[in-house]
Amino acid sequence: MNTILQNLRYTLRTLRKQPGFALIAVATIALGIGANTAVFTVVNATLANGLPYRDPEQLVHLWERTPQKDFSRREASYPDFLDWRQNQALAGVAAYAGCQMILQGGAAQEAIPCARTSANFFALLGVEPLLGRAFRNDEDQPGAAKVVLLTFGAWQQRFGGDPKVVGQTLRINEEPWTVIGVLPASFHFAPRGATEFWAPLVPDENRRQRRGMHWVKVIGRLKSEGGPAQMQAQAQAELQTIGQRIAGQFPESHLNTSIFIEPLQQEVIGSVKPLMFALLAAVVLVLLIACANVANLLLVRAAARQKELAIRLALGANRATIVRQLLTESLVLAVLGGAFGILLARWGVDALIAAIPANALSALPYLRGLTLDGRVLAFTGGLTILTGLIFGLAPAWQASKPAVQAALKEGGRTSGGGSRRLQHFLVAGEIALALVLLIGAGLMIKSALKLLQVNPGFNPDKLLLLSFTATGKQYEAPAALAAFHQQLLTRAAAVPGVRGAATIDVVPLTGGNTSRGYAAGRAIPPPDEQTEFNYREASAEYFRVMEIPLLQGRYFSAQDNAQAPNVIIVNQTLAQRMFPDQTAIGQRIVSPGKVDEIYEIVGVVSDERINGLITPIRPVIYRPFLQEVSRSAVLLVRTTDDPLKLADTIRRECLAVEPGLVIFFTRSLESLAANLPATFMRRYPALLLGVFAALALLLAAIGIYGVMSYTVTQRTHEIGIRVALGAQTTDVLRLVIGQGFKLALAGVGLGLLAAWGLTRLLTSLLFGVSTTDPLTFGALAALLLAVAALACYFPARRAAGVDPLIALRYE
Repeated sequence: MNTILQNLRYTLRTLRKQPGFALIAVATIALGIGANTAVFTVVNATLANGLPYRDPEQLVHLWERTPQKDFSRREASYPDFLDWRQNQALAGVAAYAGCQMILQGGAAQEAIPCARTSANFFALLGVEPLLGRAFRNDEDQPGAAKVVLLTFGAWQQRFGGDPKVVGQTLRINEEPWTVIGVLPASFHFAPRGATEFWAPLVPDENRRQRRGMHWVKVIGRLKSEGGPAQMQAQAQAELQTIGQRIAGQFPESHLNTSIFIEPLQQEVIGSVKPLMFALLAAVVLVLLIACANVANLLLVRAAARQKELAIRLALGANRATIVRQLLTESLVLAVLGGAFGILLARWGVDALIAAIPANALSALPYLRGLTLDGRVLAFTGGLTILTGLIFGLAPAWQASKPAVQAALKEGGRTSGGGSRRLQHFLVAGEIALALVLLIGAGLMIKSALKLLQVNPGFNPDKLLLLSFTATGKQYEAPAALAAFHQQLLTRAAAVPGVRGAATIDVVPLTGGNTSRGYAAGRAIPPPDEQTEFNYREASAEYFRVMEIPLLQGRYFSAQDNAQAPNVIIVNQTLAQRMFPDQTAIGQRIVSPGKVDEIYEIVGVVSDERINGLITPIRPVIYRPFLQEVSRSAVLLVRTTDDPLKLADTIRRECLAVEPGLVIFFTRSLESLAANLPATFMRRYPALLLGVFAALALLLAAIGIYGVMSYTVTQRTHEIGIRVALGAQTTDVLRLVIGQGFKLALAGVGLGLLAAWGLTRLLTSLLFGVSTTDPLTFGALAALLLAVAALACYFPARRAAGVDPLIALRYE
């Protein structure tokens, strides 16, 4: 213990004498450890903590798999869910669906994100309310009392955390609902993003009976008799039998449809797992580069202390004593760097989460309010000690074997070849690591740019979205609702700065309803051979406002109303798939999965990506809004300037038409497209990897600059002799830059080989870019070589300016 304390006191004295060295070393370590701690905090919350439910490994999601290549996975119909409950290998099956509810308070109305669940949902998850009770088994049946559960966030924000809220009556959807409980703060299930209220799932008669209407998500819990894999296989086999029976009874909607099970944990975090690993790998590379830099600093410092170390060895100290002292110094630097790294990590975690768009964060609710917990602090502590050993051990071992006699000579130069070789190895290594990180970031950035270049099939520029619902009994009549829509469009289009207005039933790029159909007048194909498509209801001006080109026929008109024959416009993909050898105009489509009616095609439009930017284009049909008018819709407004500048004006015009109109959100279509989950999964890592790569490039440049500066200092005598013998400035520049450039070339060669293998881990995060894209590899290798040459240039210029008379007196 006395030896340890003595080493600590000596270390602190030596560091006080060299505050510049200590500051640089501690700052470098703090950057590396802070970045690793921040990213580990997020990764730990995502991958290691697991779902906050009882025995989460037993929870599974149930899906239907269809033979349609465009619609490989779909939700269940309500009758399907009731049949799936018969599975004996599952301890329970529950259904849920996202929804919106209208909360009325006096004259004010507000749209509330909510979810509806079967009565056993919370019991199946193992979630107990913080206050009150969960749903009773009879509360998801028709005619049951209307009850609601509050999330912890809604309880705090809307009711001030008042425990007396349980038992209160709220007016929701123009009916009284009773609050029966408050869910715990750890409950973060999010069917459709942020959710505030949970209500029983009580479908109307149409949804309760229709096999072809797929709208509920289903989860189950495996029994605990065997392992999760065994029980999942048993449940899968039973569900396959149930699926075959359903397909036999209802071939028009379920022929060749199967049921498959996916662990809920995989469903929740599967898509973000590659992102988490990519970020963790990136910060580990940054830490290794930081360690290489600090190791080089310690080697330079040890070279300057060789006389001191030689004296200690001459006085009887052994190598173990010297190594122990130098390692103590390294560990003190690491501990100081780790302490400051924790402070940086607190800010880093907030920055990482702040960079996530709100809609993407709603799917990762466990990241909200994230803190550095005990596991993270333990990780940081272990990482700090490991870091101190990594950057301290080799320099300590190298410095503990100086040539004693040479070191004790006045003016003797004692820097050995072993030290220089270790320095060169470290520089080449950090250049290789920096190149791996640069190439990874370059691929991600190029992928994000490729995604932005995808043609969505419409012009997203200067488009404002306003989502709304018309409440009130006056709109129960379709004619009154249609008149309201027309008046709304007229008022919005008349606003100065508006080029056009239209409505659509689903927000662009976010999917929509599905159905299937076949061409009328032909032999009815089996259900699994019918064309499955998305369908939407659009106003007459929709295609003009969205700037979707008309390829054949005509757009909708005001005459396509409820009294007119059923007409549709189809996209190019559907026209080519159903009518490949003839014009689609005038053809008719039967859609038994929707309303068993026949629709005549009056127009063909260019393909619109309605399911996101990376999802393959699917067949789509559009119905006139006036033939299937709805209370809820999305108003699209094309403006001449920034659409958000007109958001308040458009909102006021809408409320002027109907003061009781409930508006869910207003936003630009460009911002919506930029924050889609698929876009986020490429843009977010591109941003973070770009930051880490820039940091790695800076550290690598500092490393090579430091080594070359030290080399110039060590070779001042030699350079003076060369100049005295007639060497020109260009010769000295070539000598110094050439030596540094050889190190850079070696590092780039190693980095290219490593990147060629490691970037394959980014495959699932890339879009339109190969993991071995030669342009990215070549351009970033050239960039790193250019930065290395620049880092060598300044020490070389200093060497070229050496006065030979002064240099010959050096040492």
